[in-house]
Amino acid sequence: MFPELTIVGGPYERGYQYGAAVPHLIAHSIASYARLFAYRRGLDWADSQTAAMGYLPVLHEVAPDLLDEMRGIADGASRQLGDILALNVRTELMAGVGPGVIHPGWTAARMRNLAAGVPVHPDATASDSGIAPFDDGECTTAAAQPSATATATTILAQTWDWAGDQRAACLLLRVRAPGEPEILTMTEAGIVAKIGMNSAGLAVGLNLLRSETDGRDLGMPVHVLLRKMLQAGNFAQARAVADMAPAASSSCVTLASATGDLVSLEITPAGVAEVLPQGGVLAHANHCLDAAAASGECPINPALSTTRERHDRAWDLLHTGAALGIADFQAILRDHHGDPRCICRHPDPRLAPVDRGESICGIVMDLGVQIMYVAPDVPCTVEFTAVAL
Repeated sequence: MFPELTIVGGPYERGYQYGAAVPHLIAHSIASYARLFAYRRGLDWADSQTAAMGYLPVLHEVAPDLLDEMRGIADGASRQLGDILALNVRTELMAGVGPGVIHPGWTAARMRNLAAGVPVHPDATASDSGIAPFDDGECTTAAAQPSATATATTILAQTWDWAGDQRAACLLLRVRAPGEPEILTMTEAGIVAKIGMNSAGLAVGLNLLRSETDGRDLGMPVHVLLRKMLQAGNFAQARAVADMAPAASSSCVTLASATGDLVSLEITPAGVAEVLPQGGVLAHANHCLDAAAASGECPINPALSTTRERHDRAWDLLHTGAALGIADFQAILRDHHGDPRCICRHPDPRLAPVDRGESICGIVMDLGVQIMYVAPDVPCTVEFTAVAL
C-alpha cells in the first residue's frame, strides 16, 4: 500500500513536514522527471528548474499559500525551491510535446544531470529497441450520481496511467489546514495534490488532454488547480477555481460532490468546457467530448491511442441497468476487454521505463461515507484497500 502522510498547520509548516517526512520519495520523483524532461525535451534538470521558476508570478497570483507550502517542502527535504516547482509544473513543462518524442539532445542532457549529481533511477536510458509505445494516452475515469448508485451517493473512480516506476513515489497525503476542509489525495511525492477528496464532500479526478495551443503561454498548473479545488468548501467554489486563470496545458478535471453535482471540465488554454452526465453517469478518457474543445485538440491517431476505446468501454460498463456499487467501479478499473487496448493497462517489458505506460493504481471514491478505495498497482493484480478520510 502507498505510505500515508498527514501534514497540519500553516502553509510553510505543512510543507516542511511533508518534505522532511519523505525526502527519499521526492528524490525518486526528481529522478523520474529529470529523465523525462531530458528524454522528451532535451532539458537537463537545471534548465527544467529555470523553466519552472517562470511560474512564480502565476503562483503568487493564484496560490500564494501553496507557493509557501512548496518552499516548506523544499526546505524540509533539503532541496531547492526550483526542484519542487519543477515537480508541481511537470505537466506544463511537457505541454506541446507530442507523444513518443525522443529529443536528439537527450543523451547530452542526461550526462549533464549525472555530472550535477541529479538523482537517477538504476535504468535511466532511452529505448533503443525500435519499439514504439502503442498507447499515448493515460487514465480512464468513470463516475455516477446518487440516482445511479447502490450507495445513493456520488462515486468517482479512475485509473492513473503513467510511467510505472513512478509508482514508488506515490503516497496518500492528508492535509489539515486551519479554516479549510480536510483533504485526502493520492499524489506523487513533492506534488501538492492529484486525485482526491475532502471533508466537504468534494472529489476530483484527472485525465490528460492535448490541444494545439498547449505550451505557448504560462498559466494555471493543473496540480495546483486540483489542490485549490480540494481546498474549497462547496461545489460552486471548486468549480470557480477552473476560471481563476487560463491553463498552460490541457487536461480534464472531473469534479463531483456527495450531493450529486458532477461535471468533467475540459480545460485548455482556450477556456473551460463542461461535459455533464447522461442518465446519472459520466465517463472520460483522453479526448475532448465537447465539440468546441474538440475543435482545438491535437489530432488523435487511432493506431496509437486507445482513448476512444477505453471511454466507450467504460460508458458501456456504466450502463448495466442496475444500481452501481463500489465493486462495479472496481471491476471497471480492472477491465481487460480488448486487451492490450483496455482500461486496465499492463506494462510492456520490451519498452524502456520512460516509455512503459501502465495503470499505476486504481482509485474509487465514495463521497457519501468519504472512503477512498485504493489499488496500489495495476488494479487487476491487487486488492482495493479502504482508506477513510
